[in-house]
Amino acid sequence: MTRLSIGDRVSDASGSHEGKIVEIDGDTAYVMQPNGVEIEFPLGRLKPYEEAGAKAVNGTTGQPPVQTLNFVQRRLLASVPDEIRHAVAQSYEKGRDGGTRQAFDDLPDDKKLETIRIYLPSLPRNLLSPHLKLVVAFRDLARDIGPRGDSRKART
Repeated sequence: MTRLSIGDRVSDASGSHEGKIVEIDGDTAYVMQPNGVEIEFPLGRLKPYEEAGAKAVNGTTGQPPVQTLNFVQRRLLASVPDEIRHAVAQSYEKGRDGGTRQAFDDLPDDKKLETIRIYLPSLPRNLLSPHLKLVVAFRDLARDIGPRGDSRKART
């Protein structure tokens, strides 16, 4: 069984629903569909999303391919202060049970960025207030990325 984590694009076993995992609680995953509706699924019924007629796995590892970050995303990830990273890692790993999630530090950069984007609004205000520009940048990042991870802005 493929290990799934927050930020993974998945579909259910029948292929009738797809979206990104926004939370994992025990054996239940909460999936945000492209239309904005969140659905819960047993983890065992989910698989990495595959484009029609294409393989979504990378070689024989069984892991979804790692998405590379663009320059702006790399800069944004590098600008996250250690105290914010630590708080996000604690929140992310707090819900971990029996190895269903990787440690935050072991996530690929694209998943770290997505995890920070998801958990940032739930951090205490006193921690976020000195980093208001960072909060705005992550909010803008979420607006710039479409439901399937595609940029909504045309890049030239």
